[in-house]
Amino acid sequence: MPTRRVIKGVLHSFLGTYTSRYSDFGGYWLFGFLVNELVSEQFDLLSPPSGDQTSALAQARLIAAHRFFDQLRKARLDRSIVTEAILRMERLPKSTKCIGNGFARAGFDLRFTATAVTDLGHRFACEQIIFVAPHDPRIEFQRAL
Repeated sequence: MPTRRVIKGVLHSFLGTYTSRYSDFGGYWLFGFLVNELVSEQFDLLSPPSGDQTSALAQARLIAAHRFFDQLRKARLDRSIVTEAILRMERLPKSTKCIGNGFARAGFDLRFTATAVTDLGHRFACEQIIFVAPHDPRIEFQRAL
C-alpha cells in the first residue's frame, strides 16, 4: 500500500487533469465559461454534487470530484485515508493577454489550490495558475462529442 505522502502527487496530478482541455462543457473548455463571473469558488472534493448539473459551475464541481477520486484510485490510495479535500478556484485581479489559436485574447489568470488532509492530520497542498480567456465559439475549437 502506498504511503500517505503520495497525496502530494495525487493533488498535482489532479490539478493537471482538471485544468486540462479535457474538462469541457458542451465540447468547449469549461473554464472559459466561468472566468468572467468567477471571483472565488470552493469545492468539497469528497462530496460529489447531486441534482441539476446543467450549469458550467455545477459541471466544474462534478468534474473536480470525479477527477480527484480517479487520481486516488490511480495512486492505489483508499478513500478513507483522506478526511478532507478542497479545491479552491480564484480569479486573479489583473487581466492579462495571451495568444491562443492564432488570436490575441484578453483574459485572467485563475489560481487553483487543492488541499487534502489525511486521517493522521497531515495537510498537503498543490497550486496551479493558468490563463483563461472567456469562451468565444467563433475562435475556439469544439471537442468532438
